[in-house]
Amino acid sequence: MKLRRWVVQGVLPLLVLLATATAPAVAEKPPLPSTANAVIHFDLERLRESALYEPVEEAIGPFARSNEQLQMFLEATGLAAATAKTKGFTIYSFSDPQHPQDFAGVLTSAFGEEARSRLEQAYAPVARNVNGRIIMPVIQTPDTEVVMSFLGPERLTFGTARAVELVVSEKDAEGMVAAYQRTATRRPIWGIINARDVVDSLLADLDAGGGENPMSMLRDNPALRSLTAIGFSLEIGKDVFFELRAFTDSPENARLLADAIKGMVALGQMGISQTKDADAVDFFRGVIAESERDSVYISFTLTEGQIERLKEGEALLQDLIP
Repeated sequence: MKLRRWVVQGVLPLLVLLATATAPAVAEKPPLPSTANAVIHFDLERLRESALYEPVEEAIGPFARSNEQLQMFLEATGLAAATAKTKGFTIYSFSDPQHPQDFAGVLTSAFGEEARSRLEQAYAPVARNVNGRIIMPVIQTPDTEVVMSFLGPERLTFGTARAVELVVSEKDAEGMVAAYQRTATRRPIWGIINARDVVDSLLADLDAGGGENPMSMLRDNPALRSLTAIGFSLEIGKDVFFELRAFTDSPENARLLADAIKGMVALGQMGISQTKDADAVDFFRGVIAESERDSVYISFTLTEGQIERLKEGEALLQDLIP
């Protein structure tokens, strides 16, 4: 699934600007609303410890600090000091074609009851109540309304009004909760994705690409449409370890899907077997794909050498996708 451009231009820079955490992120389950197509969490302190963080900060930090809407939000709320101690950041994506600009985020920080009370009192004349949560409008334009709402003394959700109201009022999606329970959520980055949108996007890409795409063998695999949710996580050190678990509606479909993915990996190995690119060869050799009950477990590692090549701008990804 492709995250919308606004996530990169508007939400992702916030990750960098706020990443001055002083304590580990709280391992508390975030809301998992049924209409969200993606929930992605960042443990900011652990990310700052990574060797990969500095080049990302250098690239995105200046843009984040010049983001007018973000600066308006911090100035209007007086939350700059509290967000400087942010411990965790969760972003939400929603698949509503009528409102493609909708987004929401949840910050975990030491806001405290005093800041919460001060803001809720200040915004009382214009605030509204949604399922017992106080929704406070912060920025209003002819096209959109950016609001915020406290989920607790250490958690604040903000974003467009429709998206925030979904976060605070919707019941958790059963599929997302089940995926959350089996995802490694104590890693620096993890996410839960509603597989419906992933499948639709993948099939559209395969139809557009014809038979040349090595993933085209999935097009007619009935197990693909049995996907319910996908959970993933990244462990970041000198190497980056990626783990994904794709959940299906039955063990049989999990086995069928695992076999198809193993077939794609085998094709990839064949495609680069005659090359002299040791990094690409090692990558495919390290890919694991196995069925486990009703899910498919996939993992691989990007080594320090491979990461250095990516940072230097070499087309390693093109080598990995024959």
